[in-house]
Amino acid sequence: MARARLEYLSAAEREFVHEQTVRLLEDVGVAYNTPTMTQPLVDAGAIVDAEHLTVRLPWAVVERCLRSVPKVVKLAGRDPAFDCTVGAGGVVYTSDGAATYMLDDLTGERHEGTRHDLATMMRLYDAVPEIDFVWATITPHDVDSRAGNLEMARISFANCRKHLQDEVRVPDQAPVFVEMLEAIAGAPLRERPIYSVTNCTIAPLQHDREMTEAHMIMAKAGAPVFVLPMPQMGTTGPMSVLGTCILNMAELLSTVVLFQLAVPGCAMVSAVGSAVAEMRSGLYLSGAPEDALINIICIEMTRHYGLLAQGSGVSCDAKACNLQAGVEGMMTGLACVLAGADALLAFGLLDSAQSASLAKTVLDADTVNAIERFAREDPVDATTALIDDIVEVGIGGHYLARKSTRQRYRAGELWQPQLWQREPFERYAGRPLVKDAWERAQALIAANDVPSLPDDVARHCDRLIADYLRAKG
Repeated sequence: MARARLEYLSAAEREFVHEQTVRLLEDVGVAYNTPTMTQPLVDAGAIVDAEHLTVRLPWAVVERCLRSVPKVVKLAGRDPAFDCTVGAGGVVYTSDGAATYMLDDLTGERHEGTRHDLATMMRLYDAVPEIDFVWATITPHDVDSRAGNLEMARISFANCRKHLQDEVRVPDQAPVFVEMLEAIAGAPLRERPIYSVTNCTIAPLQHDREMTEAHMIMAKAGAPVFVLPMPQMGTTGPMSVLGTCILNMAELLSTVVLFQLAVPGCAMVSAVGSAVAEMRSGLYLSGAPEDALINIICIEMTRHYGLLAQGSGVSCDAKACNLQAGVEGMMTGLACVLAGADALLAFGLLDSAQSASLAKTVLDADTVNAIERFAREDPVDATTALIDDIVEVGIGGHYLARKSTRQRYRAGELWQPQLWQREPFERYAGRPLVKDAWERAQALIAANDVPSLPDDVARHCDRLIADYLRAKG
């Protein structure tokens, strides 16, 4: 079978990246900032400075922890019809997350995201079949920040039946999360992992104490962990693609050690969050060619270590659904898939991941489908060569009337977009693509009747959040 592939690092170059990553872990170490992990790290053979909560990790410790990470990760949906699996073959796709703003695609204006905006985006994500699982895309400004992630999960599950991913930022919220998720799933989280956590490291070479401890509680209950190192080239990472990738891998592997010692065998996925800083403003860039290269290197090294890999692609720095958005999204998305990503963070955001867009969400579906067509496996044999047809048609003939043309066209040999404009000019004259995309998004939302959470479950979730806020004073 033939398949388009991309390989950036040679075997010798991968070994070089590995050696430098090991050097960082063994000679520099990381600040793990979690006192509860001091003894497990010491027992494992790490060199621990308990006073400063730092650790240097011999490679033997890292290698031992890598062996206990599962090769397949189940992501259950609120509705079992939407269950998906990372590592089962092919790529699964998710929405991007943590945007601040909602973009009006027709006026070009944006406003701070609200609960209503989050619910709207989730209903659209539920309706778009190319999206396999979701990240809570917008951080609403009109929820109580003390229970923000609990509220976001409650809103998301009320409007979407797919697996949800997000952060749990403080340890005392984790037990409330577990109880709420198990009520929604109707089963223990270990049996129905309807929620996974995004564990962000703090570049360079640090771990957030509260998030780490919260996510360890979640992992013990059965939630998969997506590790998202986020060094930015030129600010919290060195001013080189390769150096930023080495820093990313060191932070990733140190996280694998922490979680595998705390919860042996817990499900983990390496998610690439490293990117590039815009050097005049410090803004995170998500559509630069360097972002694509960082993803390629980190995905190749993740596979080198035998871990599942999630790339970050199809996002963009463009401020609207325009040529820049399409070019940046295709470049980064195609790079991740050709490098061998098992999952891809792909849908919904632009403006350097600051703004959510309905139109971009449905346009991203065309981008993802085009990438899937480009990267699919195809046989190289007589059935695809169509040599008999070529011989029979001969010189100066035509293939339109051939049976194979009809059969293969209907079977998808020629990929068909849902929105991209391919037909004659006259059909689209005066019709901006973004308006077509916005209208399609509205139609999908209107036609998608997401079943509500059962009344008793909804009341229980509301009561859990209210009790948590009451306890916080």
